[in-house]
Amino acid sequence: MHARPEIREILVARKLRRWLLIARNPSAYPSYPPARARRNYWRLCKKYPEVMAMLKLSEISVYTSY
Repeated sequence: MHARPEIREILVARKLRRWLLIARNPSAYPSYPPARARRNYWRLCKKYPEVMAMLKLSEISVYTSY
């Protein structure tokens, strides 16, 4: 991703929240399978652990409720 670091964090955080929403609530986006949403979320978790810490999320957040 070619963006300034402060903007990159915001964009990654937005992607993380989106995939987390889809993984937790499959009916929100019926065109995406929850397994794909979890997989995309976990890939972002592995690639951007500092953003995960900033949002206070973990890899198992896809299984916990709000």
